[in-house]
Amino acid sequence: MKQKNKVNILIVDDRPENIMALEAVLDFKDYNLFAAYSGEEALKYVLQHEFAVILLDVQMPGLNGFETAEIIKKRKQSSHTPIIFVTALSKATEHVSTGYSTGAIDYIFKPYNPIVLRSKVEAFVQIYKKQIEINQKNQLLEKQATELKEKQNNLELIVKEKTAELVKKNSELQISEERFKKIFRYSPNLMAIRMLKDKKYIAVNETWTLLTGYTSQDLENLPEDILHIRETNHSTNLPYTIPYDLRIGVYNVEITYETKNQEVRSGLISTETANINGEDCIISTITDVTERVQLEKEITRLDRLNLVGEMAAGIAHEIRNPMTTVLGFLQLAKNQKTPQPEEYINLMIDELHRANGIITEFLTLAKDKANDRRQKDLNSIINTLHPLLRAEALLDSKEVKLQLEDCPLLYLDEKEIRQLILNIGLNGLEAMNPGGVLLIRTYVKEERVVLDIKDEGPGISKEIINNIGTPFFTTKEKGTGLGLAICYSIVARHSAHIDIETSEQGTSFIIQFKY
Repeated sequence: MKQKNKVNILIVDDRPENIMALEAVLDFKDYNLFAAYSGEEALKYVLQHEFAVILLDVQMPGLNGFETAEIIKKRKQSSHTPIIFVTALSKATEHVSTGYSTGAIDYIFKPYNPIVLRSKVEAFVQIYKKQIEINQKNQLLEKQATELKEKQNNLELIVKEKTAELVKKNSELQISEERFKKIFRYSPNLMAIRMLKDKKYIAVNETWTLLTGYTSQDLENLPEDILHIRETNHSTNLPYTIPYDLRIGVYNVEITYETKNQEVRSGLISTETANINGEDCIISTITDVTERVQLEKEITRLDRLNLVGEMAAGIAHEIRNPMTTVLGFLQLAKNQKTPQPEEYINLMIDELHRANGIITEFLTLAKDKANDRRQKDLNSIINTLHPLLRAEALLDSKEVKLQLEDCPLLYLDEKEIRQLILNIGLNGLEAMNPGGVLLIRTYVKEERVVLDIKDEGPGISKEIINNIGTPFFTTKEKGTGLGLAICYSIVARHSAHIDIETSEQGTSFIIQFKY
């Protein structure tokens, strides 16, 4: 088998001994030697292979060397293949001329010198190799040129796309800038832009100048904390090293600010950083809520007056009844000289106790009531009350179940928590029919300890649930309307939160304590 990496050389002669002699001279590892014994066989090889050089005998039967060479040269693929005529014919000029005219590159006359023959063949082989190398380089150059052209076309396309993208971005940026200018100028909020480096004002909008009383010219020579912005809940003893409208990452913080006329107004401030003309700046936005705060204070004041009125009416109604009873018996005793029966006296004492109980429960609602909060285990308090609630439930064929999970210790006033659980638990037992189950659960959820007291009563209507916790509101015939109000007061004093979930299957009071 011929090796692909070797150079092909074709030897054409009708005499086998001549071919063997040439093969002996050209027996190199870098050559693939092909032997053809006629012109026709040589043409077949030329059609199948590419040769670096052809050694062609002139005198052959059939197609002679000249005719074979002429046909080889007429074929485009082999027209440039060098042909060396090897002959024993005369060296006459006309014979040699015929050979060259048919496409011969050189002549070797028999008997030939092997060294000369080998040198000539090697020269043509090197030319062939150089030609192959040149062709490969040309192909590589063509490939690189094609790739370069494609890259150039792609680059042009990329440049075109990027240019279009930049034009679009620039257009969007212009629109965005125009939009920002309009928002900044006509915003109902106070907006200002300040440089972080020297703290100077770059621009303020019309609302800023209208509400503060300052003009753009005033800002040039005024101190950096011109508005005296203070956080509403901030301690006045802490120093303000950085003006609030120069702080980074502020969002809707409740503040007060001072106008040119020294009027203190309320607002919500937010800040955002921006780079303007290469300078790091901060954009502050103050939403003025002065009117809203004043309105909320007025609503709160009116709500308190309304609550005071409702509570006064409730107290008057609840205490008037026992006082009327006591007054009636005292007037009766005044008109009669005989001592009053013991049952009358006991009745008056009961009525006075009732009035005293109402006053005591009312005082429990006080927000500033002193309490004794200590680290306590909520589950232990529930376990202590369980027998009492269970005994109350058994009287009406009801049941109290506990599902208590491990919970961290809480700062609790044990007496108040007992009252809270008893008030809600007893209300739940009263709401259920015989056979109902009151379930008391504790668990931890999102860093809070949850107390869940659930009954199986008929649920609470929407009209009633909106009034739950209001003092003196009750649906019981003999209730004071202060039980749940006290519960809400206890929850507030423990910085806890109470939710109510109700349906036809029952009601849950869910109290969440922070720990």
